[in-house]
Amino acid sequence: MDRDTSLVKPFVEKHGLTFPNLLDPDGKVYPLFNARYTPTNFLVNRAGHVVGGSLGYRDWGSPKARHLIEALLAEKKTEASTENPKAKN
Repeated sequence: MDRDTSLVKPFVEKHGLTFPNLLDPDGKVYPLFNARYTPTNFLVNRAGHVVGGSLGYRDWGSPKARHLIEALLAEKKTEASTENPKAKN
């Protein structure tokens, strides 16, 4: 993983990213999430369950990815709270 955190802010600003970008420069958190690759992405539903994600680069702007994200955003909190979470890669 890249340890130069000064590169992150310009990248986030350049691409207009509005989601949280968490850094782990000391490598303390990544073993908890099995985040061995950069980037590692997690899709979290409204109930706080990891329901998908990716290790390495994915085109999150593709129609298929946008449909998935829009479906997660459209979930009501009560529906998301009752589902059986299954993490996917």
